[in-house]
Amino acid sequence: MATVEELIKQYDTDPELKKEVDGILADQKITIGEFMGFVKNHDVEVSLADFPKIIDEAKKAGLIK
Repeated sequence: MATVEELIKQYDTDPELKKEVDGILADQKITIGEFMGFVKNHDVEVSLADFPKIIDEAKKAGLIK
């Protein structure tokens, strides 16, 4: 099971992960379905309750509006 921090580090070095994340963020929003699909696909250690926090962090990072 990966942590969010591990995936952030991997994002910087893995072109396939970057492409996947960029595809999710292309419309400047993250849906719950996209979030849960990504979490399941990458076996990330995060829960649905963390969704609002993830959205806030993505906004602060300038990834979405």
